[in-house]
Amino acid sequence: MTTNTTATDAAGRPLHQGDHVGGTYGRHQTTITGPGIGITGMWATVLVANRPLFGDDRPGNGDDVRVSTRRLFLIHPATERRFTGYRTPDGRTWTQAARVTGVLWEAPLVPHRFASRDLRRMYAADLQPVWQDVAAAPANTAVRTQAFAEAAARIWDLPQDDELDPGRGDARELLERLAADTAAYPLALPWALLMDDDDLIGFLNEVAGVMQSAIHMATEAGHVHARRILAGLEQTCGTWRLIAQAQHAHNTALGPDAETTA
Repeated sequence: MTTNTTATDAAGRPLHQGDHVGGTYGRHQTTITGPGIGITGMWATVLVANRPLFGDDRPGNGDDVRVSTRRLFLIHPATERRFTGYRTPDGRTWTQAARVTGVLWEAPLVPHRFASRDLRRMYAADLQPVWQDVAAAPANTAVRTQAFAEAAARIWDLPQDDELDPGRGDARELLERLAADTAAYPLALPWALLMDDDDLIGFLNEVAGVMQSAIHMATEAGHVHARRILAGLEQTCGTWRLIAQAQHAHNTALGPDAETTA
């Protein structure tokens, strides 16, 4: 969908290109979800990402379908969750071919382009969508902390100068103190603190296993494919993040006997 904010979903919320949307499609009233990739008037084109099927007359993953915006609902704005493509069992991530009419796909190191239906035949319909959470902008305090710390390091790396050294040391000390006074740099995995010890051990063990397997697969041909290793790590962290948040919500939910105040 485009950045034209006059286009709205069934609840009246603005729709934009890349937003994760869901709705019903066709005479079977098939439920579909996926990124919006185009909009014209009251119609939107949605890339199906929730139906890993093959041989059905209904759309499967990789097909684009045209749906009335009156039958669509916004699930995640593109600023929160971004669609990156489909992953196949061989570890490749397939993305839409740029500037090509129709539903065609390509992947790194593969010189050919395929229609989504051909890919589903090749991989027994196993096209798994890949979503990526979009990182929120860092808080002002985090930016200040990082800036002060970097400035201190750069001052200390300046060439030695007997006349400048006393003042340089004072400047470094001041900047490091300012960095310490601001909020600490945010944790990379804050949701991991929500898990109990058993879940945390399970998460760390799975990360270790996934990394070992990914590194082995990526290097067996003699070349390190860093992005494949990163994809495996991201997928594992994403799964455990949902587990941690769901368990935390369960643990902190009010019980049936909880009293409420007006």
